Amino acid sequence: MRTDLFCDLKRFGIFGASESGKSTLARKISLYMWRVEKRPTIVLDPISKSDSWGDHSKVFLDEDRFWKYAGLNDDDLTRNATNCFVIVEDASVTINRDNALNGVFTTMRHRGHKLLVIGHNSNNLLPQMREQLQRVFLFLTTAKAIESWNNNFPGQDLTPATTLNQYEFLTVANYAKPERFKLAK
Repeated sequence: MRTDLFCDLKRFGIFGASESGKSTLARKISLYMWRVEKRPTIVLDPISKSDSWGDHSKVFLDEDRFWKYAGLNDDDLTRNATNCFVIVEDASVTINRDNALNGVFTTMRHRGHKLLVIGHNSNNLLPQMREQLQRVFLFLTTAKAIESWNNNFPGQDLTPATTLNQYEFLTVANYAKPERFKLAK
């Protein structure tokens, strides 16, 4: 996969059907962030039973501990993590359109963090949350979900994401045309 997909971006999303390859892609991006930027990963993965995120990662099952560690709504930079790759797994459970989490999308970058949110559907996020994502990776998804993403990336044809095979994804970023990739396991 091309590594220039991550240059200078601070907020990403991975969305699509179950078992499509979302977490596999997230783990690959996490490893890239560690190898290239020396950026440790902190993961909110409340349903995970494995430590498959790697030695460069700290996994949280408890949301309160995770958000506190990541520094959400905390101005004391000395007590919390900075310059991390922050991954929020399963947005339907963790973010779930919670207005109190808008700061995750708008202020985490001030701590030097980069954010990756993983979900099944665009509706896992509020519109103002989706608007903050600079690049989205779409695995197999519905035409209804594509309508939401079209609002964030106007003029782009995202309909190929409705016919993708397992481990295939479409990615689109602000000011860039969509590109299609096949994820190597």
